[in-house]
Amino acid sequence: MTHYYKLEEHTPVAVDFDEWVTWRTFANTQVILSVVYDSVSISTVFLGINLGSSERPMLFESLVTGGSLNGKKRLYTDWDDAVTGHYNLVIESIAKTPV
Repeated sequence: MTHYYKLEEHTPVAVDFDEWVTWRTFANTQVILSVVYDSVSISTVFLGINLGSSERPMLFESLVTGGSLNGKKRLYTDWDDAVTGHYNLVIESIAKTPV
């Protein structure tokens, strides 16, 4: 099972540990950061490490900080799903966090 990935454009590519470390040293892993309110933000990043299975690698993560969804995480397999999931968390955070 491949554990390490780097991004080429928006596409995850499997690599060995040494190549991953070299890439990770200089990589910008932020996909999107949204500040919903002063105390609520949602960050989506490329992890570069597979938290899923070899059949369905989970390589991206969104995390809500603050508000009623504080600590909520979601994992995704690819860039497009991560972006869609990020915006769904933004909408959910707005709907469930009182101003």
